[in-house]
Amino acid sequence: MNLVFGKKKRNSSETAEGITTENNETYVPGKKKGYLKFIVLGVAALVIGGIVFANIKAKNAPKSVNITKVGKGDIEVIVSISGNVASDETKTYYAKLQAPIGKLGLTVGDRVGKGDVIYAYDEANLEKTKKQAELNLQQANGSYSGSIEKNGKATDVLEGRSIHDINNRLDVITKEVDALNDKIQEKTSRMNQTLTDLQKVSQDVDQNRVSDSYDAAQKNEAPNERRTDDGESQMALEIQDAIAEVTYAISNDPEIQEWNRQITALNEEKQDLSEQSSAELGALTAGEKSSLAAQRELAELENTDTIADIEAVQGGIKADFSGVITEIGTEEGATVTPGTKVMTIESTDDVRVDIQISKSDLSKIKKGQKVDVTINGKQYEGEVSKISGTAKNNSSGVPVVDGQIKIKNPDDSIILGVEAGNKIHTDKAEGVVVVPYEYIGTDSVGDYVFVIEDGVLVRRPVTIGLSTTTDAEVTEGIKEGDEIVTDDPTTLTEGTKVTAVSSAE
Repeated sequence: MNLVFGKKKRNSSETAEGITTENNETYVPGKKKGYLKFIVLGVAALVIGGIVFANIKAKNAPKSVNITKVGKGDIEVIVSISGNVASDETKTYYAKLQAPIGKLGLTVGDRVGKGDVIYAYDEANLEKTKKQAELNLQQANGSYSGSIEKNGKATDVLEGRSIHDINNRLDVITKEVDALNDKIQEKTSRMNQTLTDLQKVSQDVDQNRVSDSYDAAQKNEAPNERRTDDGESQMALEIQDAIAEVTYAISNDPEIQEWNRQITALNEEKQDLSEQSSAELGALTAGEKSSLAAQRELAELENTDTIADIEAVQGGIKADFSGVITEIGTEEGATVTPGTKVMTIESTDDVRVDIQISKSDLSKIKKGQKVDVTINGKQYEGEVSKISGTAKNNSSGVPVVDGQIKIKNPDDSIILGVEAGNKIHTDKAEGVVVVPYEYIGTDSVGDYVFVIEDGVLVRRPVTIGLSTTTDAEVTEGIKEGDEIVTDDPTTLTEGTKVTAVSSAE
């Protein structure tokens, strides 16, 4: 059947009922639109049915996913953290004596080597101070030795007597001497009185050498009878002899002489005892001896230390280690006193990096861990040497814990105070199940991976051990040789039918 739309054929005949075609088929013009609608609807139904059938078929078709076998490997967790380089050994040099600075040619920031002279005192002043200390020491020793020697002599003089015994004997001697002096005085007085009487008698003798008073007393009327053969008066001679005897007796009386000898002996004993008494008073007590010894020791310590300090600084003060001058507290020519800060040196042989550890990294970082340190583009070996036991807020108000990294191979290229990059090797596991982190999903329930069981996706919970930004150690849930899905786990749904495509294919 041929349907012609728009024009009629010339050989067809038209009737009142319609148009008759060459094949004797009749086309009724009023029925044209309904016939076309029927055809369009049939075609649409066929198309929609095909789409639905295709969708049902696609939905029931398994989804293609990538899989891989789980293997073992090594995993190491490295924490990157920055810090500032600092010296791990700092020494401040203080003046030990009073003296002017003679030489000081360094400034802050200068580098010095171990053994370099960093400053020096005025040598002439040092020599003077040293001489004074030596003389003070000599004086202290001499004074102590003299006191001890004097005390020794005093002890020898005492001969074991006490001051009480000595004083008692001195009192007895004084009484004995006084008694003897009284006897001498009494006898001498009597003899002097006799001499005086004789001298008076002698003065009464008349020119004829006869005493008028004597003759009157004797009622002597014959003075001539008392003359000697040579014409001298017998009485006058007798008087003169008596005066001579008395005068001699006064000076040479044996009893008086004995008494004087006794007095001399007693006075000698008294002198000796007085010396012993003085020695006792001059003897040192135990406390005085101890005090003298302490004074001597103190003077010896002070002056010996001064001498030692001077000898130690003669020739200049030398650096104990290589480092950088970070502080100078005086100037050339200034007189410093003991305790004055002269200079501070921070070592470049003993260097560390100061770091601040965040809460998230604190559990990972431990003392003794190896660190790769980068300073000014140069690599150094480091080790975590200290972790503070307290936290503090950093400049942003976040609590952090101070830590230190010891640089094990410092050199002269290191500049104190600059920033250092640090990679801390915190944990490492070898021969363990390692999975790329992108294969592991995480939600409120926990960590998981997808595996295929009987052509269906199955969620399998896993336990994570060590982890890095790219890999994770799986300690539970899967083992070596298991096959896991490597597609993004957030796009997968448990229970989905799948076909596996090996990542190795």
